[in-house]
Formats: sequence, C-alpha cells, structure tokens
Amino acid sequence: MMTNTPSATNREPFSFVLEELAPLRPSVKRIFGFAYVYLDDRLLFSLRQSPKRPASNGMWLYTTTEHIESLASEFPQLSRRYLWRSGKNAWVILASKLEGFEEYVLTACDLILRGDARIGRVTRAARTDAGKRTGRSRR
Repeated sequence: MMTNTPSATNREPFSFVLEELAPLRPSVKRIFGFAYVYLDDRLLFSLRQSPKRPASNGMWLYTTTEHIESLASEFPQLSRRYLWRSGKNAWVILASKLEGFEEYVLTACDLILRGDARIGRVTRAARTDAGKRTGRSRR
C-alpha cells in the first residue's frame, strides 16, 4: 500500500530517466499528472506514472510530423498505435507497459544526450515569449 508521504508524492516518475539526462540539466515542470521536461525553450518529453490511468503511463517524446517516422524507426518493435499526430505536432509514446520499455527509454535518452534534433519542439509559449523579448508580436 502506497502512503502519502512526501517522498512518495514528490518522487519523479521513472526517475532513472532524469538521472540519465542529468549532464544536460533539464528543467522539469509538473502539470496535470505529467512531469514535462525542457531543455532551454524546447519541450523534449513528458513522464507519467499514475495508478488512475495506467494506459497512458510512460515517456511521451515530443516531435513534429516531419520527424515522427524517422524517430519511430529508432524503436523498431513499437506499434504504430503509439505514434500520434495533430497538425504539425507529433508524439512517440513509449508506454511503460511495453516489453522493452526501459531499453526504449535509454535509447531516447541517448538520442537526447547526442542532441538529436528530432526530439523536442519549441512550445507556443516559448515562441510568444521570444517575440515579446525581441519586440515582435504575432498578428
């Protein structure tokens, strides 16, 4: 039985992921049950581990539709149902229930550590903030 101790509630989901990426010093924001991981103005991925909705637990890699197929090729046994698209945005879901989940996650971490441009995307908020800093507005 899990208790509501500070260490249990504040623990990062899949903490080994952030340990792997520690040299990059990413920032983490927690919203809606996800830990969103950023590197500068790029949203790289999110982590989720919730007993309420276990089907969506795992690592969600953020990318674009331009890169989703080549990024998916890094995970050859991943079913197409774990590739999501919406407009220009895309996600590769590395679900924690998958056999080989940890291997997939370590592959993703290796790609991130090597600066793979297919992982991550500049968020709408970061684009808006950049426009404000440079004096440009979006119209």
